[in-house]
Amino acid sequence: MLHSPFVELKQSTRVFCFLDLENPAVAWAVMRGMLVSADYASGVRDPGFISFMQAGIVDTLNNPRLFNEFLIETVRLSLFPHRVSRMRGVFFFRSRAEAAARIGDDRWPPYFEAKNLLELELCYKDPFTDVDANWITFAPVGNDGRVSSDDLQWMQRYWKGDAYNESPVWERIAEGVALVLDEGTRRQCYEYLLEIFPASHIPILMARLASEAGTRGGLIAPFLRRQDEKRVVLGYLWSDAEFHDPAVIEAIRQHPDSGALARLMRENETWKIPDFRPWGKVFELGEQTPPGLTPLKLPSMHHPR
Repeated sequence: MLHSPFVELKQSTRVFCFLDLENPAVAWAVMRGMLVSADYASGVRDPGFISFMQAGIVDTLNNPRLFNEFLIETVRLSLFPHRVSRMRGVFFFRSRAEAAARIGDDRWPPYFEAKNLLELELCYKDPFTDVDANWITFAPVGNDGRVSSDDLQWMQRYWKGDAYNESPVWERIAEGVALVLDEGTRRQCYEYLLEIFPASHIPILMARLASEAGTRGGLIAPFLRRQDEKRVVLGYLWSDAEFHDPAVIEAIRQHPDSGALARLMRENETWKIPDFRPWGKVFELGEQTPPGLTPLKLPSMHHPR
């Protein structure tokens, strides 16, 4: 089971998911050995942290899908607040067979390939949410790709956990931490990150050791913050405070690979924190609030001029 600061996550189960290992932020999480949901990305539940799924939508400026996700979230907040948010949770399949059945289906992302299918140990506290993804796959959309706010019944059935048809595609949305069990994939991601960030070999090793010592040190998480009244920034935050904590420093010192880290530090007077800014975005928001539901402004994104 996980060590501090995740000691409250006392329940666990095996889950499966496809990960975009060519995305540096995802590769970083795998290298550290854990996927962390937005609500556990920091010591407090900061609403600025978002799921990697939402970050991907923002990154591609996929307006219709972002609109749809905010509308689905509005229904959840209004009618099913006990269910785990798609915009803050982590997505899994319940079994390898259920996940593998998605390979080759062009309705799912292109990285849904056998080489990207991983088994993880999900550690959680609050109940996870099992829902049939078919409701969203086959959702009625207009010519602009957006779902209508006139008929929200299918969204209610989605959040209730009803099956769409006789062939449901169950997805598990959870809050917590999922441990990566495949050491080979972790090493692969470690080498990949060294290629992308050749001047950051020390922080990369620091982040791996900090994670294996049971701390948030070096965790990278997607984050939204307002730049001004109109602009919002998608960035990736590096958890640095732990590296100044004597208890964390001692935990890393006890790690079997701490000698390699100490040697690298002696041999290099300076090093660089990985720069994830190329994978960030600055965008403007247009807003719309559907009637009859808990107020939640639905954004549409476009590049600022």
